[in-house]
Amino acid sequence: MSKCIGCGITLQDQKKDMLGYTPSINNPYCERCFKTIHYNENIKINNLDNNKIIKKINKLNKFTIFITDILSINNELFKSYQEINNPKILVINKCELIPNNLKLENLEENIKKIYHINEEVIFISAKHQLYLNYLKNLISYYQEVIICGQTGAGKSTLINNLLDANLTTSKYQNTTLDFIKLKKDNLVIYDTPGLSFKNNVSYDKINVYIKKLAPDFILSLNNLKLSGVGNITLYLDNFVIIKSRKENINLEFVYKITRPTDILVPGGFIFVKNKCVINSNEKLELRDSIIK
Repeated sequence: MSKCIGCGITLQDQKKDMLGYTPSINNPYCERCFKTIHYNENIKINNLDNNKIIKKINKLNKFTIFITDILSINNELFKSYQEINNPKILVINKCELIPNNLKLENLEENIKKIYHINEEVIFISAKHQLYLNYLKNLISYYQEVIICGQTGAGKSTLINNLLDANLTTSKYQNTTLDFIKLKKDNLVIYDTPGLSFKNNVSYDKINVYIKKLAPDFILSLNNLKLSGVGNITLYLDNFVIIKSRKENINLEFVYKITRPTDILVPGGFIFVKNKCVINSNEKLELRDSIIK
């Protein structure tokens, strides 16, 4: 059976409303990939099963390159990372978007410490082909590798640059739908469907905002509402809309910060350096700051 060279789904020409449809079974791409490539259409699908993807990764038993980006790092993501039993490396993509005041060596050290990572952590830019030589050497050494990670992290873009392949890439999530085995000379790379997490983001810019919280003001980040007392720095993707207005409402959750802390929010994180009290309408994940 033929598979789409863009997303890996099995091609079919019978059911137009089902995944894998193509008007002709001889086409290289399914209709979804064709529309994504040529018309930038976002044809949404349900998230895939993370557990099934990880089980298949472990069953392949190959050296694994796990890709994420700086705004998507959280406990849920690292739980999946730790469930991969293969020899592995953590790759943080989109490093060209990280603000210049954040030193990569400090980020690496803090991420390894906070999330108990024993393996190597490296930063790359798949889009701009920065720092890819090390990965190329790893692939040449192991000859067969798996590339996995969160959806939207840039796995397919990386593989296209490494192997000169034709995988479908887009700013949307769940582009790759099935495992794709790619060969070049004596090298083999397995592209995998993206893992989906609660705070997945897809962005092409990191916006930095410095705000002073006041108890009678509400700071809205899309649907998240914050109030409190103290100074904060927000690192957010370019799709988060920030609004501030004077409003006196009670917010259910209270966080008293006493040391450098990151508060994870949909679309990024908030850095609190000094003492601060934050109230929110949602339960939030806190960690020792990766940028302290």
